[in-house]
Amino acid sequence: MTVDVVTLNLHDTLSAVDDLVNRFRIRHFPVLDNGRLAGVICQADLLCASLISLAQHRADTPREALSRVAVKDVMKPATTVPPNTSLYQAASLMVEGSIECLIVTEGKKLLGIVSRTDLLRNLARH
Repeated sequence: MTVDVVTLNLHDTLSAVDDLVNRFRIRHFPVLDNGRLAGVICQADLLCASLISLAQHRADTPREALSRVAVKDVMKPATTVPPNTSLYQAASLMVEGSIECLIVTEGKKLLGIVSRTDLLRNLARH
């Protein structure tokens, strides 16, 4: 699990997501609404939305198109798990649901995120 989670807010634009992807080299972001988990967005959502936005808005550049779309319009519902979820359970959930990441929560508190990369990294260590 990654505990230093970079989050987004509902009203951030996709250009902010693009900046974070490039700056931190991460692909999954929990989306918060007044501190509460509202959804999740990943790099693949960003790419898809940028193509759609370019076509709809006829923007001059992809960056301009991304600045016109809010995270809330692209995010997906987050799949959450408690901190005591085993690696096997996490992997099963992700495979069965074609889920890119799981958000680890305890009550309403965001504790971290588990991505496919986290699972592979753990497998490689063992």
